[in-house]
Amino acid sequence: MQKSSLLISLGFLLTGFISAYFVFGDNKENLAEINKNPAAVSNNPALANPFAVKESSIDADRLNYLESELALVKQQLHEVNQTLQQLAASSETEANTSRHEQSNSGYRNRYASVLRQRLYNLDNLIRGGIDPALAEDIVRRKNSIELQRLALQDRATRDGYLNTPRYYDELAKINKQDVSLREELGDDRYDEYLYNSKQNNRIRISSVMLGSAAEQAGIEKGDIVLSYDNQRMFSWQELKDATSEGELGEYVAINIYRQGEIYSFSVPRGPLGIQLGATRLAP
Repeated sequence: MQKSSLLISLGFLLTGFISAYFVFGDNKENLAEINKNPAAVSNNPALANPFAVKESSIDADRLNYLESELALVKQQLHEVNQTLQQLAASSETEANTSRHEQSNSGYRNRYASVLRQRLYNLDNLIRGGIDPALAEDIVRRKNSIELQRLALQDRATRDGYLNTPRYYDELAKINKQDVSLREELGDDRYDEYLYNSKQNNRIRISSVMLGSAAEQAGIEKGDIVLSYDNQRMFSWQELKDATSEGELGEYVAINIYRQGEIYSFSVPRGPLGIQLGATRLAP
């Protein structure tokens, strides 16, 4: 915007010089006449005040030309100003998009990290009703996997193959050994654990897009998702992953809890057109 203001200022300055030239052009002749013949001042009032210019003394062609030049300058300045504004807005949008994507990525990573810490925290497991011996075994095995990931990252960084196909192949082998608390406990015990440890264990629909598959099926804002394709759902990430599995467009069942009642709807596999939140509900 500073560039735009500078261009506008230069334009008005140029306009001023042009105007001054045409307005005071005839006055130079008047001043010359006064110097040659002082007595003419009394006979010609216009020469007594060289800055008093009569309208009749202004050439109509010059005035028309000046007006056209001013209009052209204003139009060019307006176009330059619009171009600068568009460039500034485009740059700001790209910067905001980049910051937004980085912020979302960082938020997802932090959320997943915090969730893992809560799920596999020894005190939380015991507080959630898990036998202390089993809880300690689960945490030890989980920590062992995390230590293997850290060791791989350190080794790949030192040897220069971090974020390469080799690195991801080795990471995939480690991930296959990972501990799934849900598989360790089973759905029922896992559900009880989440609830008893005061963690969210249900998916709440916070909004439904008009014309979406969810709206057409009869799903409403505030509904709580219990299962999708006969698989129990405990987090919005599980539901998101489930909708992208299988064959796009095939119809699957989704069970909804609404005001004390359970409803079953048939929806096509794929995006449902809903925004998801989390809530806590007794098993």
